[in-house]
Amino acid sequence: MSGARKPGPTEATPETEQRATGVYLCRCGPNLGEVVRLGPLADPAAWPGAGDVAIHDVLCSEEGKAWLAARIRERGLERVVVGACSPREHEATFRAVLAEAGRSPEHLQLVNLREQVEWVGGDPGVATERARRLLSAGLARVRLHRPIPREEVAASPDVLVVGGGAAGVAAARAIARRDRRVFLVERAFALGGLANRLDEIFPAGECASCFMEPVLDEVLHSERIEVLTGAELRRVRGAHGRFAVELAISPRGVDPAVCLGCGACSAACPALRADPDGGPARKAIGVPYPGALPHASAIDRVACLRTRGEACDACARACPFGAVRLDEPGRTRELTVGAIVVATGMRPGEVAGPDGVVSTYALERMLHPDGPTGGELRGVGGRPPRAVLLAATADEDGTLPAEELLKLAGRLRARLPSARVAVAGGIERAPGGARRAAALAAGGVELLPGALVPGALEASADGVRARLSDGAIWTADLVAVHAPARAADGAAALARLLRIDADARGFLADRGASPFEPTATRFAGIYVAGAAAGPRPIHEAIRDGAAAAGLVLASLAPGDLLPLEPLAAEIDQARCGGCAVCVAACPFGAVALDPATGRALVAAVHCRGCGTCVAACPAGAATARHFTGAQIAAEISALLRGAPESGG
Repeated sequence: MSGARKPGPTEATPETEQRATGVYLCRCGPNLGEVVRLGPLADPAAWPGAGDVAIHDVLCSEEGKAWLAARIRERGLERVVVGACSPREHEATFRAVLAEAGRSPEHLQLVNLREQVEWVGGDPGVATERARRLLSAGLARVRLHRPIPREEVAASPDVLVVGGGAAGVAAARAIARRDRRVFLVERAFALGGLANRLDEIFPAGECASCFMEPVLDEVLHSERIEVLTGAELRRVRGAHGRFAVELAISPRGVDPAVCLGCGACSAACPALRADPDGGPARKAIGVPYPGALPHASAIDRVACLRTRGEACDACARACPFGAVRLDEPGRTRELTVGAIVVATGMRPGEVAGPDGVVSTYALERMLHPDGPTGGELRGVGGRPPRAVLLAATADEDGTLPAEELLKLAGRLRARLPSARVAVAGGIERAPGGARRAAALAAGGVELLPGALVPGALEASADGVRARLSDGAIWTADLVAVHAPARAADGAAALARLLRIDADARGFLADRGASPFEPTATRFAGIYVAGAAAGPRPIHEAIRDGAAAAGLVLASLAPGDLLPLEPLAAEIDQARCGGCAVCVAACPFGAVALDPATGRALVAAVHCRGCGTCVAACPAGAATARHFTGAQIAAEISALLRGAPESGG
């Protein structure tokens, strides 16, 4: 065409780009070359116009990488196609070689000949032709690769800990001791979780409140820990080093900085709410439970008369410090953190049965001086028990049932010296239980070999009759059963929010690939500690929290710079119609509509380059860097055509 402009002397054309491309094949030691015939593929005549074609025995070795970098420099190559193993294994390796040779790392196409051809096997001629087609597709694609600018952003050294129980508190205080800022989020209005509701802690038998209170007090008064009670995680965007999180904070109704927990508001309140442990009804306002920290009142909005439309302000008028905030609204809070530790804990299992049958947790609360019975043990008909049976039905709860039963048996033996106390299920066979079980037996506790048969509890004239797996029948006034624990309320929704897996019971079962990082998940920067990952004793939960803190501190240091995702998506503003399909599709919350234009924008700091928005966009306005439509089309066309690119 006479009017066509000829390229200038320094402009790239398909022909010059082809000549500046090298094709290199790797034998992968003994792994590639028996089925695929590398010799014909390494013939320069097979790739007309290529700048260099060669074979190396082990291209990923130190010698192989040096050899490849030298050939790239000596032959003036700009692009490289490597026929070797999986990109997952060595794409980063060969990109680093290009960078060392002074070339753009994105000017690489790694073709997987080992897994996709050699290890498939079959006829060598067919396999070699398949390999040639894949290399042809790689050549067609690499010609369209373009450099991608590298950008960095400062990492946030701050940490979000979700859950204020034993594991969360352990993680928060360990991280804060290294001069980090920690946001400790708890959905209840008190810290401590289940550990703070017990009377004694296994195995040493410490007073639970004495065990927890000094640590909770340290956390509440730490200058580096901000405690946010009544708060839940509602939105998470970004990645390790730069998470943007949104919290929903429920109104407490009382200013904890002013309230002294004197109880005047509770005494004046006319509204009642049910006690969660089955004790006497409680007032709609008051300290959540005796010994709760922070020691400040909170309003139960469900029970409060104002929620029902009544104009009651008795608590506000009674408060001598003006701490009550009846019309306090809920609010949101946005934070930027570098890591997230999930320590949401668990809920005790529930037990159904006739009068006199309770869960082991209910027995724990019954033994507590501040429990529903004031520490008084009650069996069938509310009478003091003359015979108590302890049992478990939850094999899936690890060592927790055995430790719980051993502790309760010892406490009951001390509290009820004249009563019969028995433990069913061969507790002495539990890991680490033989010595403690022997001590209990020496003190008069009966160790029954048979396990409790599920559903085999029935009322009788003498109390509760229990049938055991060995055929024995045991009758007691009080039967306490450990049933399978449950995940904390909201755990499954939190797992979906964080894109990590939950098991059938709602526990966050997502774990990292390495057993040396037991609290890590497959998403960098997100850790799961304590009973959030499954039922476990308090001492194990505390250990988990400390382990998660160690991983956070090792992976996130003040002053760190994080590379932004080079494959972040881009939006063509001219083509975007503002339909927001991409906003809904993005799993990382990286896409939003610009309020000024109504068109989509990608926040590169949150984008992970997954391409979901690109696939979802009906207008084709979203583009994935390094996976453009033109690049993919060229690769597919060459693969289907099967002919090597000759530069035309």
